Amino acid sequence: MKNHHSKMGLAMVPIIAFALTIGTISCNKNLQDDLLKTSRVPLSTENATLIAPGIDITTFGAVADGKTDNYNAFVAAAAYASSHDNTTINFPAGTFYIAKYRSIKNDPIQDINWANCKGLKLIGVAGTKISVNGNFFRPFDYSVGTAKKSYTSGLSPFYFFHCNDLEIRNMEITGNVQSTTRAPGIDDNNPSVTESNNILLRFEMCNNVVVDNMYLHHAESDGIMVSGDRINNVWTNSTNFTMTNVKSFNNGRLGMSAGGLSGGYFKNCEFKNNGFTDGAYGHNDPAAGVDIEPGEFHNVDNIKFEGCAFENSYGNNFACTAPNTTSNITLLKCSVVTVTETSKPQGITILAKNTLIDGCIIKLKARVMKFTNPLKPGSTIKILNSLIETSGNCWTTNSTDMKDSVLVSGNQFNYTQNVMTKNVMSLQMANLRFLNNKIFIPAAALKSRPTGTHALVQNAVISQGNSFYSEVSTVKPKVSYTGTKVVADL
Repeated sequence: MKNHHSKMGLAMVPIIAFALTIGTISCNKNLQDDLLKTSRVPLSTENATLIAPGIDITTFGAVADGKTDNYNAFVAAAAYASSHDNTTINFPAGTFYIAKYRSIKNDPIQDINWANCKGLKLIGVAGTKISVNGNFFRPFDYSVGTAKKSYTSGLSPFYFFHCNDLEIRNMEITGNVQSTTRAPGIDDNNPSVTESNNILLRFEMCNNVVVDNMYLHHAESDGIMVSGDRINNVWTNSTNFTMTNVKSFNNGRLGMSAGGLSGGYFKNCEFKNNGFTDGAYGHNDPAAGVDIEPGEFHNVDNIKFEGCAFENSYGNNFACTAPNTTSNITLLKCSVVTVTETSKPQGITILAKNTLIDGCIIKLKARVMKFTNPLKPGSTIKILNSLIETSGNCWTTNSTDMKDSVLVSGNQFNYTQNVMTKNVMSLQMANLRFLNNKIFIPAAALKSRPTGTHALVQNAVISQGNSFYSEVSTVKPKVSYTGTKVVADL
């Protein structure tokens, strides 16, 4: 999905904001300066501290009653933050509802743009919720190529454009896509109206960003999007993101998209049930947990996920598919789990340079892992010390390109069915090192396939120290090593 900021929306922010009033007082310069001196507000009883000094969002006219339209108040707050560095805006407990949404061509209602902010902090407390209206129908209005589009869509409440030194903490944000409907298509995989720009947290060419303790769910499109921007035909990435304890669930397209990011650390984050929107809306492809999707001329690099969960998405739980522009991706002690089977074949796809998967739990059911693609050579990956469970052919690769390099070492593979119809793994790769792995296949499954093979490790550089076994010592898997240069398995 292309990232286009709305110049019209950006231009309108100061016009709208400074025409508003806050309470009965005009938003003039004296008031703006006084806002920085607003007194502290107590946190909820769950937190025994005080909100940091700053501006309460209610100062801009916001009301946390779950029904008042807070669009104008949020626009005013964004305009203030855009013109005042080092602003802190506090969000008390309660539901801040945003009723407005786009419905016509060139709609003056636009995303809420927090543009050119420096040192901005948006701080919630236990019980802070931002609820974006999703109760509308998206008709088919126009086409872009073969894609069918609608002018009607929800808003992005937080669209950060060219911002530096941001902190966003302690909020729940929902796009309410479970209440959205759209023109019907051929089927769930071929909707007549494609994704919108309803993204709950959107960052475009932002630097030094901290996001902590957030629950993002039910966006029409993405829970989170991070991208760069092209200025004078030169692309510049977003840089240096840290996200901790972030949950992104049940979004229509993605839990998170990273399309232009250099330097990201994600710890104890969860990306679950994306593509399952709990209503009639359905999903938008790729319907994944996390998708690292750089373009042809920009890259994603140095991204680490630690202790994160990528689970039960309609499509891939984790995906990156551009080895020429993706590098240094790490999954450390993460879980990648398929719960609900769909028509999508992959459970995890990583095509990237210098990728490390270490100490992870990967449970695929009948889905597969994909780490090479003959049409996109150049993946270099290490899969170490992980548990990998499958009820199908968990891994198929037929790469003959020495630009691909895969080291698989110290892992436990478990086949979970008692019937086999194909090989548990079909590794036919010229630059594979398969070392010291344990591959368990139940005896009943082996007996169900009495002829042929149960696993292929072919054309590899080396297969050494691996143990293929069942619970019955006399019933052993049959492995084909045709073309593998060194075979020294147990």
